[in-house]
Amino acid sequence: MRPIELDQFTRFQFLSSLGLSKDKKKIFFVVSKADMENNGYLSKLVSIDLKDEKIKDVTDFEKSVPYMSLDDGIFFVKNDPENKDGSSTFFKVEEDGNKEAFRLPVAVSVMKDLDKDHYVALSTTNRACPDYYALSKEDREAYDKKVKDEEDYIVFDEYPFVFNGAGVVNGNRNSLFLIDKHDHSSKKITPATFDVSSFDVIEGKIVFSANDFTTYKTKWDKVYEFDKENGIRMIYKDKMAIHKVFEEKGKIFVFGTFAKDYGEMEAGKFYELKDGKMELRVENEFSMYNSVGSDSRYGRNKNSFKDGDDNYFLTCDRDKTVILKLEEASLSKAVDIKAFSVDDFVKVGDSFYCIAMKDQKLQEVYAVKNGRVKALTSYNKEVFKDQYVAKPEKLTVKKAVDIDGWVLRPIDYDENKSYPAILDIHGGPKTAYGEVYYHEMQYWASKGYFVMFCNPRGSDGRGNQFADLRHQFGGIDYQDIMAFVDLVLDTYPQIDKERLGVTGGSYGGYMTNWIIGQTDRFKCAATQRSISNWISEVGVSDYGIDFPIEQEFGDVRNCAGELWGMSPLKFVNNAKTPTLFIHSTEDYRCPVPEALQLYTALTCNGVETRMCLFKGENHELSRSGKPTHRIRRLKEISDWMDRHLM
Repeated sequence: MRPIELDQFTRFQFLSSLGLSKDKKKIFFVVSKADMENNGYLSKLVSIDLKDEKIKDVTDFEKSVPYMSLDDGIFFVKNDPENKDGSSTFFKVEEDGNKEAFRLPVAVSVMKDLDKDHYVALSTTNRACPDYYALSKEDREAYDKKVKDEEDYIVFDEYPFVFNGAGVVNGNRNSLFLIDKHDHSSKKITPATFDVSSFDVIEGKIVFSANDFTTYKTKWDKVYEFDKENGIRMIYKDKMAIHKVFEEKGKIFVFGTFAKDYGEMEAGKFYELKDGKMELRVENEFSMYNSVGSDSRYGRNKNSFKDGDDNYFLTCDRDKTVILKLEEASLSKAVDIKAFSVDDFVKVGDSFYCIAMKDQKLQEVYAVKNGRVKALTSYNKEVFKDQYVAKPEKLTVKKAVDIDGWVLRPIDYDENKSYPAILDIHGGPKTAYGEVYYHEMQYWASKGYFVMFCNPRGSDGRGNQFADLRHQFGGIDYQDIMAFVDLVLDTYPQIDKERLGVTGGSYGGYMTNWIIGQTDRFKCAATQRSISNWISEVGVSDYGIDFPIEQEFGDVRNCAGELWGMSPLKFVNNAKTPTLFIHSTEDYRCPVPEALQLYTALTCNGVETRMCLFKGENHELSRSGKPTHRIRRLKEISDWMDRHLM
């Protein structure tokens, strides 16, 4: 069979943003592909008629096609290229073609029906000029000139001031707007300092969670209610990390945590907000999103869906995604299929429609009913024709806490031959590996490597206690990973113990950095978007100060000892492993100095090193970076492994 090719992902088609028409007769989704000519991505909107399962392209391929399902129909949005003011034009999807419907003076990210006369929309504003959308043409020109005069200067006066993928966000707020359905006039209804995190419509009122801040944004939101007659009033004021506010059978429900048992990383629980108090309705131990990792996705997806009075959520169950139904006092599994990663979903009658990855296949739209799975699309059916796609072989480390992992055998495997192996460590750490396609790993298997990967403690999908790494970064997680490597080597004697490589990104990059300071068993390492020094990371990352808070250190602003003890840089003098650094210049999650500090120390110590920085990329390089950059990234890592292991 032919091997997987390095750049094969550029021929994948990525599915995202599954939606449902209000009449429940059609589902809609976005198909994206690499645009090699312009080194980017193109997307189109597609529909499926649920009666005859006919697939129809709604738009041609464009740079992006955000869309919304409203009472009046399906609308997709285009930003007006002639206006630089953030306005957007809505086009209504009709049977006989798409027609321009209306224009709004703000760029909308989410919009819902409030009542027969109004929409409620979420849009980004800046507190320096929160009412920019309402300024006259002359006033806008004057403000734009003022901004242009200051374009050589960046001023920070609050925290956080940057965010990965967005750049400088100082002053930015997610604001709610009331949109008139008839004349499409817009009115901002939240104050300039409010940053809205979630909202829903309940009996003609808007209920939302928001953080009101001017200098420092904490992790604690309040809950507010808005109606057209009385405006905004606070309906919950106590300290709580709120992930989602939503309607359940006419009641206000909140998914969030008080962080009392496992700190800030504790999974949320479901509460009913009643008379200003949170009344616990459903216990929960899991994240309500799909955390099963893959480098073969692109686009935006949602993690929940409302069907009538019922709410459904995605979660990671050990190594797969399941769909949960919120019951009166519990969560029940509505869809649970082995080797299934659900990226987005809707429900119609007794059927769920999912964008999913199944086994080692790429994304397709599936219909799931009574446990039976039927593919409705075939966008990626032929993409691996006559090629070697390794099947993950599961291994479990039997110890006080079992650790699951998998091995991919190399192409043309011969049990009488000896092979090199690569250990790949996931990010997070609160994410998980599963039995779904991962391009970089399959490429390495096609190059003749064994590939091994596992879910150590700290990973998602097994409850709060398993995910709890407070004060234990580089401790129990490192032990689990090394125990898994030992099991793999015992199980597969064909692996040459003298030819082991290690790589990982984000938390996986941190752990790669940690490993080279603890052991010399790996002959080379490739550390990606990594952390080497928690002291500096806390001060410059877009989530920085959250880390010592999550760790529950006694004094989060005077914890240098604790942070240094968990930093790979502390152990750099032990490191002898040739190390490649992959990093992006606009990575604000793990900024460039995190790579530079360890690179400099290793280089000065005479350790073989190489640094490859990607201009204009951020923390998402391996998943949504420019196609040519993603090709170069994988080539850099693979060449480094080949040089030291082959």
